[in-house]
Amino acid sequence: MQGIWSWPADDREKVLQKLSTPSITMMLTALKERKEKGLSNAEVDSLLRVSSQWLVFWDLRELLALNIVEFDVQFFGEPGRYRLTESGLQILAEIERRRQA
Repeated sequence: MQGIWSWPADDREKVLQKLSTPSITMMLTALKERKEKGLSNAEVDSLLRVSSQWLVFWDLRELLALNIVEFDVQFFGEPGRYRLTESGLQILAEIERRRQA
């Protein structure tokens, strides 16, 4: 996906720094822990406990555009679920490695 959230080849460090915010890191860690089932919108909102659902929506949309998170639509009334992709696992590992250093 191209646009303001596309993964720039020359600014990887800047994107990783943006993804290292506490809310995004907490979201990615929770998605990693619930890799098989994933998290619904309501579960992500209650996990982060922020006052603005728009901030959560904005972060999730950015992660979707960067192919770090995928959204699986559930049919027959079940809520859709966000899941961490393989590139998301790699990004999370790199963020955790930088925090430990």
